[in-house]
Amino acid sequence: MRAKRFLARLLASALMLLTLSGAAPGLAQESDSLPYTITVDISSQIVTIYIAGTDEIVRQMLCSTGLNDWTPTGEFILPETRGGSDREPWYQIGNLWVKYATRIWGKVLFHSIPYDKKSMQAIDPQCLKKFGYPASHGCVRLRWQDAQFIAENCMPGTQVSIIKSGKRNESLRELLFQETYDASKGFSYENFLGISSEPGALSRVSEGQEVLNLQYRLRDLGIYDGEMSGEYDSATINAVRVAQYLLGDSLSGVATVDFQEKIYDADAPTAMNVKLTEGMSGPAVHKLQENLQALKLYGDALDSVYDVEVSEAVKGFQRAYCYAADGVATSEVQKAIDYEAGKVREAFGDGDYTCTMTSDALNLAQVTADSGVALREKASQDSKKVKSLRSGAVAVVVEPGKSWTRVRSGSDVGYVKNSLVRFFEQALSLLRYTSESDDRVYTVGSSASDYYAGANLPCDVFAEYLAANGDQSLDIGSLVNYVTVDTRGEAPALNLRESPSTDSAVLATVEDGTSLKVERQFSEWTQVSCGGQEGYLLNDYLSFWTGPDDALEAEAEDELIEASMVAYAVVESVVDAGAAVYDDADDEAALLGHLPDGAQVEVADIAGNWCLIRYMGHEGYMSVEDLQLVMKSAPDAGADELTEENLNT
Repeated sequence: MRAKRFLARLLASALMLLTLSGAAPGLAQESDSLPYTITVDISSQIVTIYIAGTDEIVRQMLCSTGLNDWTPTGEFILPETRGGSDREPWYQIGNLWVKYATRIWGKVLFHSIPYDKKSMQAIDPQCLKKFGYPASHGCVRLRWQDAQFIAENCMPGTQVSIIKSGKRNESLRELLFQETYDASKGFSYENFLGISSEPGALSRVSEGQEVLNLQYRLRDLGIYDGEMSGEYDSATINAVRVAQYLLGDSLSGVATVDFQEKIYDADAPTAMNVKLTEGMSGPAVHKLQENLQALKLYGDALDSVYDVEVSEAVKGFQRAYCYAADGVATSEVQKAIDYEAGKVREAFGDGDYTCTMTSDALNLAQVTADSGVALREKASQDSKKVKSLRSGAVAVVVEPGKSWTRVRSGSDVGYVKNSLVRFFEQALSLLRYTSESDDRVYTVGSSASDYYAGANLPCDVFAEYLAANGDQSLDIGSLVNYVTVDTRGEAPALNLRESPSTDSAVLATVEDGTSLKVERQFSEWTQVSCGGQEGYLLNDYLSFWTGPDDALEAEAEDELIEASMVAYAVVESVVDAGAAVYDDADDEAALLGHLPDGAQVEVADIAGNWCLIRYMGHEGYMSVEDLQLVMKSAPDAGADELTEENLNT
């Protein structure tokens, strides 16, 4: 009964056409030839686009409408564009910018979440935080991709119904916060909701022992790492989609009868998403045993049981890769074992080969501070930072000290404060594989002397390999690594952190879809340069790719703020001393002085993250971060639309 009530509630609120409240004056006539109609439900903060004249949904999305009933209800017809920047990639409103503004009526627009400046890297954090709840001055805020769809596909004459359904649909809101429904992706709306009417199929409305059995089977395949709840929740849907991808099936998230038969087949695909520990069993363990056997670390039966022998074999590999030798096969450890087993098979095929293990030990320092630690050039807190080490990262001890210790992290050498790290001796295993018939040799790991001399830890090298999507064809001489933010529909943007920790300060928010150049890659975090700031993004929400050094130049030109677009700037200083003014565009240049918070300056030129400013007859350079740029009115736009008093975003 609970499942049926959930289904009825979800479908009724998602699919029914609701009565409209109120009406707007002076509306144009609807065109029968236009393909879409739009409904904005203020109560649920949801926008739905239908094929005109039907209840077939082509797109559905979360939104933010106006505070205090500032968004009018009624029926509207999208008007002809006024020219200028209507429906264009950028539209200026007061001191803010939005993407793909489409006028509904008067000053009420569909548009993206606002940006503090004309840059995809400058999404307004407060507006982002309020997304999905009433927050605007009357406009309907959307993810920029949804705003673009309306601007490019819902032409003048399209009917827009703005209503109050009376009750907020939390189930549907939860789905739409994760991901916009887009029919062009090939899923039906019922698939998106995770609902199936097929007899025997398991879907979002299912619960009980059958779902629990499904979760256990997906865990045994190394796919599902969620709670064994017996409820067909979002984590289960995502795991089913992973399995469907591995099977080459449509990614519906619905466990059909055919799908269930496939995953219980002896040849069902496996993944390495689940941490394997002693006592577990199943196909994922069997795959691990096969790889350990190829590495000559495991010689017992392939019985799919994670027993003491498997644990000891994993420890042997962990010692070769400089992982903590705890016998637990995390997702990364499994992938590293699979990678090296593949290399051994590639080197020796089915021929006879032997493995010789040499034992050694290495002194390491592991970062214990939750927010990470800075690697300093000298043994001083005031010394220049060489790089940041994330929490849990390990570095080779080069020279111990009482308060500070000199360590090596990759090619970087510097000092860490002793109170922020844990010192321990790591047991090493150097694995040397040789052919019994010829001179072929393959090694896994290095000796302690090699690490002290500067060799990279295998665990760090492999983490970078994973972060680059396992691209072995990378030509370091001609290609550069990049990332594109991909939140998998979980949020419109990703936090840029001061250090590689979710507890560290948020420097900025980087919008979904933004591409950035990589500074450094780590196992869980990537350091990037964004808007003049260096910070860290979680690898789980990044897509890595490689390209030439100028791969982002064309994109950067589109987002560049030019001095000709700026009227003046207002100083925004967070310190009593005021914002610094230099004699050159460099924070190590000669300091000319400071300007107080609120001072107004003339902007003569903008170059990257620096402004050449004029103030009381003097010139100097200031960081863009210390200035609030005041833009000139956009061409062909009415002045009344751009004033602070009429701010409508």
